[in-house]
Amino acid sequence: MDAGARARFDEAIGKMADEGLRTLTVAYREIAAGEEEPKDLEEDLILLAVLGLEDPVRPEVPGAIRACKEAGIVVRMVTGDNARTAAAIAKKCGILGDEIEEGQVMTGAQFRERVVRPDDEINMEEFDKIWMDLRVLARSSPLDKLTLVTGIQQSKISKPQTVAVTGDGTNDAPALKRADVGFAMGKAGTQVAKNAADIIVLDDNFASIVQAVKWGRCVYDNICKFLQFQLTVNLTACAIAVLGASVLTKSPLTVIQLLWVNMIMDSFASLALATEDPRPDVLKRRPYPRNQPLLSAMMLRSLVCHSMWQIFILFFLIFAVGDVCESSAPGSHHCTVARHDALGDLKSGRPTSFDQDVFVEEDFCVPFFNPKDNSTFALSEDGTMLPLRSEEYCREGAEQDGMPTQHYTLVFTAFVMLQLFNQINARKIHGEANVFSGILDNKLFLSIMAMEFFMQVLMVNTPGFNTAMGCTPLTFSQWVGCFFIGLTELPLNLVIRRVPLRWFPGESAEQALLETDEDRETGGGFGKKRRSDNDGVPLLVMGSKAI
Repeated sequence: MDAGARARFDEAIGKMADEGLRTLTVAYREIAAGEEEPKDLEEDLILLAVLGLEDPVRPEVPGAIRACKEAGIVVRMVTGDNARTAAAIAKKCGILGDEIEEGQVMTGAQFRERVVRPDDEINMEEFDKIWMDLRVLARSSPLDKLTLVTGIQQSKISKPQTVAVTGDGTNDAPALKRADVGFAMGKAGTQVAKNAADIIVLDDNFASIVQAVKWGRCVYDNICKFLQFQLTVNLTACAIAVLGASVLTKSPLTVIQLLWVNMIMDSFASLALATEDPRPDVLKRRPYPRNQPLLSAMMLRSLVCHSMWQIFILFFLIFAVGDVCESSAPGSHHCTVARHDALGDLKSGRPTSFDQDVFVEEDFCVPFFNPKDNSTFALSEDGTMLPLRSEEYCREGAEQDGMPTQHYTLVFTAFVMLQLFNQINARKIHGEANVFSGILDNKLFLSIMAMEFFMQVLMVNTPGFNTAMGCTPLTFSQWVGCFFIGLTELPLNLVIRRVPLRWFPGESAEQALLETDEDRETGGGFGKKRRSDNDGVPLLVMGSKAI
């Protein structure tokens, strides 16, 4: 073959490679019958044809690549094909654009020459100049794949990277083992590759990997939603139980009521919040950094602010509501004569000793018997000290302290209503304004919300049940009041979004994605695209089995 013919064939092979075709040369050599097979059998061949074989990209792969880019996942293809073929396939998949920029495509030989030292160690200074722009590594060896994975994990020029690797061959095993997440092909993959991987893709489809990312993010978000809600309820319940018992000598919430609250925040909340399916927008945001704490700054802001609001409301109901009575009809929840007129017309459910000592002046109420205080007793003819508080008074106070009251039932119901509405807020953990987005798609959430509400009505207003719960029936107007107290959680959530995130420890994943200092302060503007796409998860595609 002369130089002109070789040039023509090279040009034809190049055109095929630019179209993503893998070239195969067909040639032959005649050997006479009975002639011994020569050692140089592949020499002096007669060329018949050069064929271009196409392994078409699956239709769903370009869309999956676009979804990865929107999710902040940088896809890099590492393959044994030549550079022109690999670049053409990468263009079809969407890994490369129409115009290939400098540094996006590199061969294994070029890569090794630049980043591998004579002692086989990685030259990280040179590696950091390459990897952020690199998208296609062609004609690569198994060692090149391992070097690329190791170098990205050790790089210090950006946030710590999470590296996922797909592979099918035995040679891919070291890279699969080294990666943070290894995906092996279930059909084409070797047993060695499957053993080295963390996840096996049963249908050998790259789109299935995107689904794994979507569900992984969904599960993580659901856990965070549950924690955000549970910690808010815990903080409020502990404050009411501990501080209430410290000040009043008796917790405003009974043990059985706290058990019901525990069921709301544990069993029912886990079913309602931790079973949501992934939303389409779960792949519209960037990944969490590897050093991201489970409780982000946004979650801390939400649970602290909501807890403070709930504690304020409940303490207001405990101490600012409830008339202190001089006398009242037996079983009545209202005073005949009020010694202390508080907000509303409910009779106080607080301990009598607390009310008499705090809210009632001495002119209207005789203090407790004190041998050293002459105003608390009178002397009989024989000099015996007689308490000025009658036995009936003490008995009335003791009987009142042991009976369920509308006052504390109101506090308990308001507490539960606050949690029910805050459960809606807990569905969003990234500062979204619309907490109702997608709520109709989660039938289980709606069912549990309705069940919790009707169970609360049953336990408060149904005879027998309310006795066991330490409650007494509420009027319709009191139920409406409790409902609207709980409803305040929804507009409050919009106000909390404007609280600066810098007041809370740690930088959340959302803050890292915000463009402006103002957005970083408030958490607003979430969803804007960053200037650089190199802070995503580098997902390495080994070979072409998945695409």
